[in-house]
Amino acid sequence: MPTDTRALSQIVINLTNNAIKFTDRGFIRVEVKKLDTARPRVELSVIDSGIGISEEDQKKLFRAFERAQGTARRQFEGTGLGLYLSQKLAALLGGEIVCHSQYGNGSSFSLTLGEPMLGRKPQQ
Repeated sequence: MPTDTRALSQIVINLTNNAIKFTDRGFIRVEVKKLDTARPRVELSVIDSGIGISEEDQKKLFRAFERAQGTARRQFEGTGLGLYLSQKLAALLGGEIVCHSQYGNGSSFSLTLGEPMLGRKPQQ
């Protein structure tokens, strides 16, 4: 599927870095699949067995400068811009990122891509 490879790479880097940051043990898996829809669509998911995200924190995930609160044992570094910028890039690529998570049971971030950027020639 044609897309801006630089933007896609940045999204994948951000999602996998977050999975690494919040997973002390267990697994991190990246999956790509073609969706069975009328238009060509692809889903890329980064799935981990990390600490998970509370429902309250999930509401703030894609806002600028929002960060995970951490725990009594560990604070997490970052600017709170990774998911915000990734979601903006995904929109430019004609897609979106969604999160499914349960606190204590890991997370899944899925990027769905369809139509390439409107009015721009994608970089190969």
